[in-house]
Amino acid sequence: MFKNTFLTFAIILITIGYSDFAYAQSSITFQVNLKPQLEDSVFVPGRDVAKITGNTYPLTGRGVILEDTSPKDSIYTVEVKFPGSATGKEISYNFVLNVDEKVINESMPRSIRLRKGDFKLDALYFDSFAW
Repeated sequence: MFKNTFLTFAIILITIGYSDFAYAQSSITFQVNLKPQLEDSVFVPGRDVAKITGNTYPLTGRGVILEDTSPKDSIYTVEVKFPGSATGKEISYNFVLNVDEKVINESMPRSIRLRKGDFKLDALYFDSFAW
């Protein structure tokens, strides 16, 4: 009885530890500045949605929603955790606005090489590529 309980407990701990190791290798905080879209009423908070999509999980598919955590600064943010298998790969991503029943994509994809650790990228203007 004790042996089976111990073995089950050990397997659970190893599985939890492995899943954390395999998944949470890299975390990137993406930010987009929507000040021009907010000033021109192209993007309306509460009605419209800002997302980030890309070629690497979890950015694939429907993408990940960004939120304005400090409404005074017009910067929408999301922290995305990437699996360890993506470390070292160059990921391609775009910010996307779902506005008034239509989708506005950036004109060019952005890219970044994924490294281990946690990173916070500078807030970029939507569809602006001049740094």
